[in-house]
Amino acid sequence: MAKNKSIKIAAFLLVLAGLSSFFIIKTYNKDKDDEYIYYGSAEADKINISAEINGKIKELKFNEGNKVKPGNLVAIIDPSESELNLRSAEIGIKSAENQLGKVQEGNRAEEIKAQEAVVRQAQALVTQGEASVQSAKNNLDAAKKNYDYRKKICDDTTALYKDGIESKYNMDTAKNLFDNAVSALNSVNSSINSANAQLSNYKAQLDAANEKLNLLINGATNRDKTSAAYEVEKAKNSYELSKIALDKSNVISLASGTIETINYKKGEYVAPGSPIVTLLDTENMWVKIYVPEKVLPSIKLGKEVTMKSDFLKDKNIKGKITYISPEAEFTPMNIVTKKDRAKLVYGVKIKIMDNLDIVKPGMLFDVNLK
Repeated sequence: MAKNKSIKIAAFLLVLAGLSSFFIIKTYNKDKDDEYIYYGSAEADKINISAEINGKIKELKFNEGNKVKPGNLVAIIDPSESELNLRSAEIGIKSAENQLGKVQEGNRAEEIKAQEAVVRQAQALVTQGEASVQSAKNNLDAAKKNYDYRKKICDDTTALYKDGIESKYNMDTAKNLFDNAVSALNSVNSSINSANAQLSNYKAQLDAANEKLNLLINGATNRDKTSAAYEVEKAKNSYELSKIALDKSNVISLASGTIETINYKKGEYVAPGSPIVTLLDTENMWVKIYVPEKVLPSIKLGKEVTMKSDFLKDKNIKGKITYISPEAEFTPMNIVTKKDRAKLVYGVKIKIMDNLDIVKPGMLFDVNLK
């Protein structure tokens, strides 16, 4: 009886030892597999759809969250000024053609007096253009000061964020304000170039008016007639430029994506280069992960991996490694424990290859590098 009891106890201990070994091996294998699992969130490039001309926004065609395709009309900038410029250019063609006819036919005293008035008007425009250039230079000084101010705040906030003192929201806000300051500075530089170009145009008009006056006084030569013909061609080119400017009143998207933010409202004034709408390029998304040095030998550019997300149950997402950082960095503070922050890791970028229609920016993914 005692012998049978001893046999049963021995058998029980053998079974228990076997189960323990099974769970130890299973746990070991699981831990070993977990070495190749890393975590990151889906991200997408941002694309600014910007104005090419200045003016007030007349209409916005989309809302935040809407999808946009290449060729879609996103916004309309009030075309009133461009339409007036186009009509003025049309009149300029007729005027140049009429002037050419006069040069070819000869001129009267009344025409000479009229041309003298044109010269005076052209001189007034040159004076006005010089004032505009000076005003633009004053605006440049203010824009540079704002740029320097915003850059300092952005740099300070970023440094404080890296030290864990400042929040990411405040850092993003400071960066956004700095980006706006950069856009404003670029806009003012563009305004100076535009003002200088306009002044050059006024001076050219004055020179042309003086030449025409001399032509009226001295009579036309063959060279004068050729010059008048050039003025007709110049007026036609001005008309074509005015048509292009009018077309730019329609802000067209050249890329596809989802509207993340609408940066201006109807009725607000925009300058050239102002980002009216910001798109997320949802056709080209990726996941950024950070891996320790020991994992690097097992990965390479172009390697295909699988990813999973709790938001997409039972769905494997294909990915391809497109970037491996050549330099180590400290683990980002917002994705790991305090203990792990001092570890050095390498950034790895993984392009999402399929299911782009259901993947959303910000989704968390488990990336299996095995």
